[in-house]
Amino acid sequence: MEQSINISEKFKIPKIGRLPFYLLIVVFVFLLAVLQDYIYSRIHNTGFYLSESSLYNTFWIFFIPLTIFTNRLIKIVNPKNKFTKLPLNLMIGVFFSVLHILLFAALFVLVSRLMFTPSHRFSSIFNSALSNQFYIALLWYIIFPAIYISKHQSTHLKKQYPDNINLKMGSKILSISTSTIQLISTDKPYSIIHTNDKKILDNKSLKEFETELDPNVFLRVHRSSIINATYVKELKSRNNGDYDATLQSGQVIRLSRHFRNNWKQLIH
Repeated sequence: MEQSINISEKFKIPKIGRLPFYLLIVVFVFLLAVLQDYIYSRIHNTGFYLSESSLYNTFWIFFIPLTIFTNRLIKIVNPKNKFTKLPLNLMIGVFFSVLHILLFAALFVLVSRLMFTPSHRFSSIFNSALSNQFYIALLWYIIFPAIYISKHQSTHLKKQYPDNINLKMGSKILSISTSTIQLISTDKPYSIIHTNDKKILDNKSLKEFETELDPNVFLRVHRSSIINATYVKELKSRNNGDYDATLQSGQVIRLSRHFRNNWKQLIH
C-alpha cells in the first residue's frame, strides 16, 4: 500500500533532533561518580550500597532536562546587547542551579522515605547540596548555554548563495534565476537544468551545482538528480526506503535511500 505525503508549497527547514553531547557527559559522570564511591568504600573499608550511591548521584541526572530547558530559554530571550547578555545569562544560571538543587533534594527525600529508615530530611540534603555542589551547577548552567549559543550561531551563519546562476548554452551565457529551477538531472556528459518553462544543457556536473546552490533548498536525492524542495507536491513511498517525488511540473523523481540524509526532512 503506497504512502502519500503532501508537501507544503512553502518549504520550511525542520529541526532535526540529535543526541545532545551533554547527555553522554552526564551519563559518563554519573557512572564515574558511582565507581568513585565504590573505590572509596574499598580503600576505607566502609560499606558500599549501590542504591544509596545511585540516589546520591541522581544529582547529575537532572542536568539532562534542565540543560535542554536552559538552552531553549537562552535561545529565546538572549539579547543582542552584550552588556545585557552577561547578567541575564548569570541570572538564568543561578535560577536553574537553585532549581536543580531543589528538585534533587525533593527526589532524594521522596525516595529516601520509601527505601530507608530513618529517612533523610529535606533541609539537610538541600543545604548539603547547596554548599557542596552549587558551584558545579552554576558553572554548568553558565558555560554550557554559552557553548550552545556559540555553536548554534556558528552553524546558522548562512553562506550567501546567488539568486542567479550562469549557464553556458552554446556560445551564449544565460543568467537563470535559481528560484525557477525545479530539477537538475544528468544526461552525460551534460547536466539538464529544468526550469519552469524550458530545459537547458550545461557541462557542469551535479557535484558542481551542489556547491553553487543552497543545499537547504536544492537537495541531491539521487546520483542523477537534484530537486528544488519548494516544487515538491507529493511523495509516495516505494516501501523499500525509496520514495517518488512529484514536482509541480508533473515530473516524478526517484528519491534514493542512499541519499536519504539529504532529503529525509521532506517526510517529517
